[in-house]
Amino acid sequence: MPKKIYKVAIIEDEKDLAEIYHMKMKMDKMEATVINDSLQAMETLRKIKPDLVLLDVMMPELDGFELYQQIKADKELKKIKVYLWSNLTQKKDKERAEKLKVDGYLVKSDFTPTTLAMKARDILDGKVSKKDK
Repeated sequence: MPKKIYKVAIIEDEKDLAEIYHMKMKMDKMEATVINDSLQAMETLRKIKPDLVLLDVMMPELDGFELYQQIKADKELKKIKVYLWSNLTQKKDKERAEKLKVDGYLVKSDFTPTTLAMKARDILDGKVSKKDK
């Protein structure tokens, strides 16, 4: 049985890094869209209606925490799974994510493009429990 083709939005200001993840998601039969500008993200998300958003925390203009709140406040987008991903590993950043009740918080340095694509598929296939996030 063929894998379901999921839509994944990668919101990341580092274009080279985003492109590597984008290519890997496509190789794993996911429809991936890269959004490099946090100010354009909401408009693009409304157009593509992804199943999952991988949202960088550290971005110019609008950080991932602020953008997460906008996504979850939007009636069209609020049900989309949004995972913050960052190299911020300080307790205060994880606590802020917990306070916002993010769907998940991934540390970038823990993932290769291959393992991130696998994690994305597991999330979308419902194979990730609350404690695994």
